[in-house]
Amino acid sequence: MLVVFRSLRIYQFDRLLQQIQERNEMAPSGKWVLLAGLVVSACARTSVMPLAGNTYQITVSAARFCGAAGAEKLASHDAALATLQSGFDSYMILGGQAQDNVGVVGYTPVIANTYDTATAYGSPGMATAYGSSTTSYSGGTPIIAGTHDQEIVVRMFHSGDPDAENAIPARAMLGPDWQEAVAKGFPRTCT
Repeated sequence: MLVVFRSLRIYQFDRLLQQIQERNEMAPSGKWVLLAGLVVSACARTSVMPLAGNTYQITVSAARFCGAAGAEKLASHDAALATLQSGFDSYMILGGQAQDNVGVVGYTPVIANTYDTATAYGSPGMATAYGSSTTSYSGGTPIIAGTHDQEIVVRMFHSGDPDAENAIPARAMLGPDWQEAVAKGFPRTCT
């Protein structure tokens, strides 16, 4: 079902670009700027699922250009965010798993262009022809898509709880601007 949804969204995006170009509101090269903006603006998503009162599953899905390390870094960042948003101070990662869903999903069309020349010499009843042709091919570039997914299970602690001294302080993980990070919520990019 997810693949169908993604294909539909790609079709809708292509149709939108076609409509814009038909109205001459955008030069053909402008579509790449729009595409880059859409890709960068939403290259990651996070879900947080409570498993117990202080145990949560954090799942991050990051775009292919973020890489596995980007998804892992984002999952740890989002665990710190979820910890503070849930009223806790620190967290401990109990386990995790990763999945690389990036791969070739198709190829661009192959186009063949043939150019030829011919010259004929002769007189009535007898002729000689010389010629050549060249065929060049373009396209066939792989289309790469997919996500890097990271899932971690974390246990959260209040300061002073048993085992809290071994946990990762959420504020330290987010850095000196942790309040701003909590206010912004989960990032939608991997940078």
